[in-house]
Amino acid sequence: MFQFIESICCENKQLRNLDYHQKRFDETRGDNFSDFQPILLKDKIIIGDDLSDDKYKVRVVYDKDIQSIEFLPYTMKTIETIKLFTIDNKVDYSYKYVERSFFDEYINETKTDDLVLVKSNYITDCIYSNIVFFDGEQWITPKTFLLKGTMRESLLDDGKIIQKNIKVSDLSNFKSFKRINAMMNLDESQEIDISYLL
Repeated sequence: MFQFIESICCENKQLRNLDYHQKRFDETRGDNFSDFQPILLKDKIIIGDDLSDDKYKVRVVYDKDIQSIEFLPYTMKTIETIKLFTIDNKVDYSYKYVERSFFDEYINETKTDDLVLVKSNYITDCIYSNIVFFDGEQWITPKTFLLKGTMRESLLDDGKIIQKNIKVSDLSNFKSFKRINAMMNLDESQEIDISYLL
């Protein structure tokens, strides 16, 4: 049986974007399992009194039911190397699977900190994050994403980013880019000059 994961940011003892995680959690269970009972994440994720105000990654592993919940201390890593990497058209990561060792293989193969994945000449995502590009006026995320990230959805709904198709040949139109995910919002994420990808 496939297992899935939700990585939820907890900071100052508050769960960030929980509604977006709940939506993806519900959709994943609905698409992959039948005859299951609704589960509210807010009822299952218990923030203990001993938890500090620091940032934690709440790792929820589930299939038909929740299998485990962990609070893991989180520190954002600065990346030094990143490059484009073309993946096979058959690669499908529409659900956030626990098993994603093929991503690690990409990293090991290229010996870089992260990769910007390209599929059919279109920019998709990075290894563990969605990506947004800055053109000097606005932040733009690819329509051709692999995974519908919760931070990406939140920023789109808030009007802080927009989405467009972005080809490799379009990269020279941008000044910089950021990686975003549940643990890194637009303000927190490291901004990287576009020259790293050209």
